[in-house]
Formats: sequence, C-alpha cells, structure tokens
Amino acid sequence: MNPLQRRRKRGVILTPQGFEKLQTAKCQAQSWENLDKRYTLEDLSDRTGLDPDTLMKVFHCQVGVDKQTLNTCFRAFNLLLEPSDYQLPRTSDLHQLIESYADNPLALNIAFNKIDKLFDGNISEFLNQKTLVFGEISQLLKEHFKHVSDTENLIIGWLAGNSQPASLSELRSQISPTIPTPQLLDALESLQERSLVEKNAYLFSVSPMIREYINHQLIQKQISSNIKQQQRPSQKHRSITTREKSKLSFNIPALPVVKQQG
Repeated sequence: MNPLQRRRKRGVILTPQGFEKLQTAKCQAQSWENLDKRYTLEDLSDRTGLDPDTLMKVFHCQVGVDKQTLNTCFRAFNLLLEPSDYQLPRTSDLHQLIESYADNPLALNIAFNKIDKLFDGNISEFLNQKTLVFGEISQLLKEHFKHVSDTENLIIGWLAGNSQPASLSELRSQISPTIPTPQLLDALESLQERSLVEKNAYLFSVSPMIREYINHQLIQKQISSNIKQQQRPSQKHRSITTREKSKLSFNIPALPVVKQQG
C-alpha cells in the first residue's frame, strides 16, 4: 500500500472551527425543533442518514472519516463544509477538550473564544493551564445550578467526589436508600438533558468541568466558613470582655464638684 492510500484511509476530522460550527447548528436545531432536548444518536442518525458509530467518530474528532461523511453531516444542518472545517487526524487535544466540557456547546463556544484570544488557537497550551472553569463558564454553571433540586444536588455532589463512574444501584445505596427509584431516575434524566451528568452504558459520572466547579465551590464555602469563625469572638473571650466592661463601669472615679465663686 502506497503512502497516498494510507493517507486516504486515515480520513479527516473536524478542526476546532468546524466542530464549533457544527455544534452551534446542532444546538440551535435542538432549541428550535426539539424543545431544547439534546439529540440522541438515534435522532442524529435519522436526521443525517449516518449510522450511530460514524456519528460518534464525527463528534469525537479522534478517528478519521471520509470527507463525504462530514459533508452529509453538515448538509443535515444546512451548513457548507469548507476546507478550514476539517484536517488530518494528528492530535487528541480537540477530543480531550470536548470530553472535558461534556460536549456542552455553550461551554465549548466560550472555551474556543478564549483559546483564540489568549492562546492563538493552541488547544494544547490552553489544556496545560489545567483550568476549565472561568468567567463566563463559571456564570453559566452558576445559572444551571440555580435550578438543581435537592435530589439532583445529592447526585452531582456524590459523583463529583468519586473519580469512578457509578451504576444506578450504587447511587441509590450510597446517596440515600430512602429516595424512591422513580425520583432518582427522573433526577438523572433531567441532569443528563442539561449536560450536568454523563452516562456511558449503564454508568453515570460528571465531566472534569463539573467536578472542577463543584470542588471550587466546596473550597470557597470552607474558606468563607473559616473566615467567619475567625471573626466571631469565642465564648470565653466574650465573657472576659463583658466582665471588663462591668469593672470599668463601676470603677470610674467621681469627678470633684467645682463650685462657682460669686
């Protein structure tokens, strides 16, 4: 097999620009046509005519596909595939970035803008900073967490504290056996739709972005608690202060009365 044939067999993957373009179009279609619900692989397969395995390759940007596949995918969302939208597979940086942000289109768009402005489009240099949550992404997550229920909060918090994915039965036994199974299932489904929890086969986990945000919130809460504790005088100190004030109030010498001479 000659080098040209090997090159053709490798196929192409999306560039950060091409991925962002496709993700934005998909997000808009989900909002306008699917009531803001995320497309499943089956939904995307029906829309594009591509099988789920091929679609996973397209969106994971790690294994090459032929250019016609990308064309088909772009046309399904009324997009034109341009040369700047694809490249030969040569790095896993883009794939790592996508996984870090749990394929969240809004968070990825913010990250891509930051990478363009501060790192001249160098994804590897951005990933080397080991910081996923900042500025607009932090605000985006803050808004998401305003609408998280108590049950959902328990799920996210427990998953964020564990590096390994967990099954439904493990979640039920570890979080709270008293939570009814239907309630737990509803909470997991809701979290998945909002990209706050990921599911691979039958195991659930949170993305590095969510884990970093949760851990940062816990650290901030601990710091705030420590500051308040340091500022609050101890019971013993308050007792001494009260006694000293009492002494002062009774030991002030009387001032002599000066009579005015007539």
